[in-house]
Amino acid sequence: MTETCYAKGKKVILVTNQIKNGKWLCTFSIPEFSHLVDSGLQGQDLSKGHKTEWDARSNAFQRARLFLDRSQDMTQGHPLEKT
Repeated sequence: MTETCYAKGKKVILVTNQIKNGKWLCTFSIPEFSHLVDSGLQGQDLSKGHKTEWDARSNAFQRARLFLDRSQDMTQGHPLEKT
């Protein structure tokens, strides 16, 4: 299932899948950051999916927001402090 959301004014696409054990996994993509690959599933033990589809989507959306927070910090930079 695919769902489109918005965070920090950016489109976030969530892709949810149910795995064989009945649990749920979800990845995200942000079209404006085409180089982005959600590492949410890389190296993840597939047996540790989420119990509900809602939990999986919420977790992926939270990861997307954290990514956007970090990318915003990097583009704005931090002003030098005067001593």
